[in-house]
Amino acid sequence: MKKFWYGLFAGVFFLACLIPSVGMLLAGPAPAAANEIPAAKPRLVGFDGKFDPDVLSDLQNYMASGFFGRLQAVTAWDALTAKVFHTSANDDVLIGPDGWLFYGAAADDISGANQMTPRQVWCAARSLWLMQEYVQSRGAQFLFTVPCGKYTLYPEHAPEYVTVAQPGNRELLEAALAEQGVNYVNLYDVFTAVDEELYWRWDSHWHSRGAALAADAILAAAGRETDYFSGPFTPAPGHTGDLYEMLYPTGAAQEEDYAWEPGFTFSYLSQFHSADDPTIETENPGAAGSLLMFRDSSGRSLYPYMAQSFGRAYFSRSNNYRIDYVDRQDATLVVVELAERTLEYLLKYPAVFPAPERDGAAIAGAVETESLLTWEEPDKTLEGYVKLTGTLPEDLAAETAVYVRAGGTVYEAIPGPEGFTAYLPGDTDQDGVQVLAGP
Repeated sequence: MKKFWYGLFAGVFFLACLIPSVGMLLAGPAPAAANEIPAAKPRLVGFDGKFDPDVLSDLQNYMASGFFGRLQAVTAWDALTAKVFHTSANDDVLIGPDGWLFYGAAADDISGANQMTPRQVWCAARSLWLMQEYVQSRGAQFLFTVPCGKYTLYPEHAPEYVTVAQPGNRELLEAALAEQGVNYVNLYDVFTAVDEELYWRWDSHWHSRGAALAADAILAAAGRETDYFSGPFTPAPGHTGDLYEMLYPTGAAQEEDYAWEPGFTFSYLSQFHSADDPTIETENPGAAGSLLMFRDSSGRSLYPYMAQSFGRAYFSRSNNYRIDYVDRQDATLVVVELAERTLEYLLKYPAVFPAPERDGAAIAGAVETESLLTWEEPDKTLEGYVKLTGTLPEDLAAETAVYVRAGGTVYEAIPGPEGFTAYLPGDTDQDGVQVLAGP
């Protein structure tokens, strides 16, 4: 009799082990959760026509990320870990003492582990100043703003072991922006002045009321008085937080959302799919002016208020800010919005606009420096211009601008800690170019 029960147990166990793989074979791979990228199917033969030696490891990744019931298993395990141990089994999400969720990677940024160097801070501020200079030369206003992370605004809800460094990258950049005269909207001061929690508990972003407050602040800095934050607001369909989805991919809990009761009257000029579209174009005959705005995921709930306030608006999620679009959009205001934890994007993705010319006085004291130059024809990126990038010595002083002398004309480049970028006229003589570094 014991052999029967042993055999039955072994058979049931064996069949249970087959469920993930057989289910995957019949139903297909499990969908990716939240911010995951689905694993590609393994190939015996690579794109080069040769045997792929990584086929077994690719198969392992494919099976591990797509087995049947994976998301349900992940949700159950994370829920059990949170309930019993009051912590997260997912390194990408941290759980606060009162159930608030925080983005794990952002903890390193605000704790000072990824603090920007003085050179990086100065280059980021200088890049924004150059963007502002170009925008203003085209007759438009320029504003830069930083949505603060939840760790910064609501540290009382964060895990106790997460510390907020002072000063952090945002504070360091703010000081540099003030020194260089960049028009900056300080949303930290705006949000901390309001005695209300304006971010989702289970999401990394502000909710609709928080976005309304941010819109009022940005528009006020541009000389436009609005009062979206005063509402009134009405309940809206529930919201599923991005952090909640990462932790519990099959969970169904939602948070209360808000809708601005007067309602938005703008319309879409481009085909609209969702607030995550790479570009969104709108018009509102009842408003004046034209907006060019570069935004990130915080713009999902922010862009409707901004679109409502302008006759025409163009929103872009590109990391390489097309500042030259100020003319194409006939913009009267250009806004760059960038989250606190991604400020290094200002260094990683140089903006696109013609390099400004400089006179002799601007380069007084600058000295020639060695640089490995690379010329690139921008494929429809900036018509009539070529892209020049180059390396820089590691021992440059923090506050050092970069200039390019070509054909008797001097241009200022977008600086970086280790190199520079400049868009020069397409007919620039590429021989005998000099790179100058100076105050």
